[in-house]
Amino acid sequence: MKNLLLKIIFLFAITSAFSQEIEVIKKTDSVPNIKEKGLTFINSKTELNDYYFIAKIKVKSDDFNEIIRGIQKMAIDFSANAFKFIHNENSKNKTSVTIELFSVLPKFQEENKNNNETNVIYFFGNDTKTQKFKIDENKIELKANEIFRFEIPKNKTVKINKGGFTGMTVYHQWKEKQPVIFYAFGSGNLSTFGDGKSSVGLSINTGKIIELRNDFAYLLMEIKK
Repeated sequence: MKNLLLKIIFLFAITSAFSQEIEVIKKTDSVPNIKEKGLTFINSKTELNDYYFIAKIKVKSDDFNEIIRGIQKMAIDFSANAFKFIHNENSKNKTSVTIELFSVLPKFQEENKNNNETNVIYFFGNDTKTQKFKIDENKIELKANEIFRFEIPKNKTVKINKGGFTGMTVYHQWKEKQPVIFYAFGSGNLSTFGDGKSSVGLSINTGKIIELRNDFAYLLMEIKK
């Protein structure tokens, strides 16, 4: 009985450590019948005339994974398929993120994407230590929690290597209107969800280069500004 009680306390502690607080600040009375799923990050340049406002929410946690899960949960509950970053606050080792949820037709989602950069790669530093990698023959040192921005030269192919000969190498070629690419290295508490169905997380693996789905990578970039 004592062992069972200890297990219950341990599981409760784990659940508490990774939970999130969700506050609905404002919500519309009706929800449009739009079948398209997923969750698109709305660029700050995008006009919202054709976007149907659904709710304004605040999600608070000490883990970015849980902030993302909270946003996804509310998007599913409210049938939203787009979100706009409003602001974030940090206090007592927790981050609170305020966003607005919208419902929008696919053609306007595509127009929103046209406001994003093209042929740019962003590299996210992890939570703990400096990461070293190379772009072609240029050595880069990415400190913890820093973001490094790299533009792919027009009509060129670049080689990205982490971990040397026994590590991992990826190549990227300049392409017309190529969407932004986001990468992270090594260990950390980051994971991102792009379409509401699949996720990409970080794991401890020397030399590994992990590509992140961009909608929530954009959100992380806003939080780190």
